[in-house]
Amino acid sequence: MAAVAKEFGRDLLSPDELMDELEVVRAGYPGGVRPERGRKANTIEEIAAGKRRSHRGGDGNHRFEGERYLNIRDNKDARRFQLRKLIDEGGQDSVGGPVPSHPTLAKWHSMEFGLTEEEIHRLEMGDPSPEQLTYQGWYYGMHRTEPWPVLLGSALVGEGEKRLPEVRERQIRDLDETRELYQELGIKDIDRAMKGQIEHSPIGADDDHVVFGENMTREHVNTPELQERLRKVFILRLHQARA
Repeated sequence: MAAVAKEFGRDLLSPDELMDELEVVRAGYPGGVRPERGRKANTIEEIAAGKRRSHRGGDGNHRFEGERYLNIRDNKDARRFQLRKLIDEGGQDSVGGPVPSHPTLAKWHSMEFGLTEEEIHRLEMGDPSPEQLTYQGWYYGMHRTEPWPVLLGSALVGEGEKRLPEVRERQIRDLDETRELYQELGIKDIDRAMKGQIEHSPIGADDDHVVFGENMTREHVNTPELQERLRKVFILRLHQARA
């Protein structure tokens, strides 16, 4: 008798099956696995214009990481590591560590390309674009409606992409290419400009976050219902990440 394929929402997938099936979803999405990026901005003007767009409406990082922490009420280990992640994102310097918040690192990068603190503040206080308001509003709101295992599993779209060897290799290669470009452009403090990129690479804090997200998904997305909810969120996050 032929084996019957398991289905999301009907059958319980093992942790390995769940991770594999999520990668099938990613691979089937247009531009799903991104071992290479599209064309990179390679002039000071292009990079500065991109940074102005990114600052518009403010950085939402703390909004969803904080909501995840608040949502975990029944698992001390998960809550404790989510707090550690929130500190990584919100600033290790808040507890005597060496690295400021990721939004601060983004500002450091922008200021090396000519933006001022006043301009960044004005952009952050401005309205987000309609597209940002739509997809970011959904994402923040999701953190108040989905179970916490699904919330932590949703990180597999962005951070979790770094589990893939081809993506890790690309990000390491990007560090060398970025440093060479910044040298050519005459950026004064390259280390300061690149600190955020390093933190989000396989040699930065994100590497621990990748492991955390995968472990929590394997352990706690452990019913057909939770796995189906994660599948739907995973697809919507792919839409958001590629928007």
